[in-house]
Amino acid sequence: MKKFRWEVLYCIIAIILTCLVVTSGDCFSKKIKIEVGQIAQQTIEAPFQVENELATERKRILAENTTPDVYKMDDKVLQKGIANIELLFNYVEALKTSGIPEEFGTSPVQILQSKSPIPLYEDEYKNLLGTSLNELDSLEQICINLLTNIMDAGVKENENKSLDIRTKLERTDLSTLQQKIAYEIIYTQIKANFVIDKEATALAKEEARNHVEPIYILQGERVLEQGTRVTEEAYAILNTIGYLSTDDSQNYSQFIGLFVLIFLILLFLYRTIRIDKSIMALTRGQASLIFILYVISLGLIRVMITGDYIYIPLAVAPLLISILISKDIAIVMHLILLVVAGVSHKADLVFMIYHLLSGLLSISIITSMQERKQTMRNALFIGGIQAALFVSLNLLVGMNISSKLLFKGAEAFLVGLIIVILVVGSLPLWEAAFGFITPIQLLELTNPDQPVLKRLLIEATGTYYHSLLVANLAETAADEIGANALMARVGGYYHDIGKLTCSNYFKENQVLDNPHDYLDPKSSADIILSHVTSGLELAEAYKLPKCVKDMIVEHHGTSMAGYFYVKAKNIEGDEVDPMDYSYKGPKPQSREAALIMLADVVEATVRSMQNKIGKELSVEDIVRKMVRQKFDEGQLDECPLYISDLEKIIESFTRMLKGMYHERIEYPDRKVK
Repeated sequence: MKKFRWEVLYCIIAIILTCLVVTSGDCFSKKIKIEVGQIAQQTIEAPFQVENELATERKRILAENTTPDVYKMDDKVLQKGIANIELLFNYVEALKTSGIPEEFGTSPVQILQSKSPIPLYEDEYKNLLGTSLNELDSLEQICINLLTNIMDAGVKENENKSLDIRTKLERTDLSTLQQKIAYEIIYTQIKANFVIDKEATALAKEEARNHVEPIYILQGERVLEQGTRVTEEAYAILNTIGYLSTDDSQNYSQFIGLFVLIFLILLFLYRTIRIDKSIMALTRGQASLIFILYVISLGLIRVMITGDYIYIPLAVAPLLISILISKDIAIVMHLILLVVAGVSHKADLVFMIYHLLSGLLSISIITSMQERKQTMRNALFIGGIQAALFVSLNLLVGMNISSKLLFKGAEAFLVGLIIVILVVGSLPLWEAAFGFITPIQLLELTNPDQPVLKRLLIEATGTYYHSLLVANLAETAADEIGANALMARVGGYYHDIGKLTCSNYFKENQVLDNPHDYLDPKSSADIILSHVTSGLELAEAYKLPKCVKDMIVEHHGTSMAGYFYVKAKNIEGDEVDPMDYSYKGPKPQSREAALIMLADVVEATVRSMQNKIGKELSVEDIVRKMVRQKFDEGQLDECPLYISDLEKIIESFTRMLKGMYHERIEYPDRKVK
């Protein structure tokens, strides 16, 4: 219940602060009531890139109006004209070659006027009837050829071809009178044969509209200037970016939207916690760190509300969490902060994609960092990623490559560089404040050049190699059960550093006599038991982290130095106090400390009994017996190990120890001549 209370308190405070940041951001602020034609009382800049729809539409209409019509040729117009000319001359030839009975009382000119498809003057009909057949044929052919020549070039509606006809007739051998008749014949038959193709024209105009690039108002560009009249264009842009307050009910709808958003974020957190057990196992210190970093991030989001999005250090909190706690929790934190920042800044797609990808890539890179000396390399890498993202996203939305764009890309690079340096540089502060141990710090402790490890190698060589074996056993088993393998390895390296104070009193370091042969059991037990307290003193002196100190004092728990206890009972009887021969504890509190305890006792026992290993006694038998013994003694009661974990540990230890202490064939003696 106590844990539940502070978790709920953190959650309530975080929700309240989130609401304050969002409601004071661009989504809720800068709402104005104004109409077209009124004078602006303040200057408003675009919080993000937005399309100027009216300007874009004007540009599209201009492109549509300037697109020429598409024409198509109508061949039937020419064919009809040629047919009319041929019919006229056929009537003329027929009247010339065949007589007309006088009883009809009609002259040839009157008949020609009534039958001719081409209207001419009476004198022109008379001239045609008075022309010889050869000249008629020549005149007919000239009329057809000139009509075809003019019509093939295309005649548009209301296009006057009079001059063209006269010019072409003057180049012929026709007389002036014949040219006049030919002009009238051709002129009457020239009709518009180059007509507008409505479907093709509409398609061309639509294509011209679609090729018009949208006109954008860039982030930070002024939409409305104080003291100027509000135009329809400015009004439309203000409406698009959500700065117009046209209805009092709009504020209520925004609060409803914020409530739904907070609910969905909490639902996302709940589902993530249910799935990810590492989040459920957070300590109070870890939860406090997450809460503090979230509050700091909210403050940065609010302070940077008027600044460019590339300056918002949104990845600082996720990067710290990925190093100090967990990569998965860092990703969850980053997604939540991205949503809050996006809503507060009323962000566009470029903002969201930029911070989403740069944050996720940064978390991935920082999580794999193993040494602090890699900080600058990773900082340059992350800065390069942010610069490339910024430039590519702006090119994607239509910006051209310019010195201004490249300069902003360089600024994004510097921001990424500073973020990584800030995160890694502040790690000692967070480690000291919350007692965290980072993978970077653990990896540095595995370096054989660490002073205490060098001392162990020189002054207690047997203990050093025993520690290496324990570290290997514990690390492999930690991988099997999902514990912190790196922490287990470090614990294995340092768990017996207390033996440095009296290394020759421990069997693995003895070369000649055993000093315990000359001591009473109580004194020997005191020396053996003291290596835990001595180890803690050395850990303090060498400034080892708390988790290592804990494994030093917990790796024997409250177990007994059985050899000297039995020896004392044989000498003094049942009056011997078992507490005098027992470690002070505490029992292992973490899985890693429990693994060090089990690996320590198993390795020592198998090493001492390796000559007895065979068909009747296997490595697995010894491992299973020692693990069972520690379990029965209650040494594992206070650590979060499951029964199923013990079986995995036994299998892992057995596999490793078989490789270390495998049977060797006995080589026969070689006879020398």
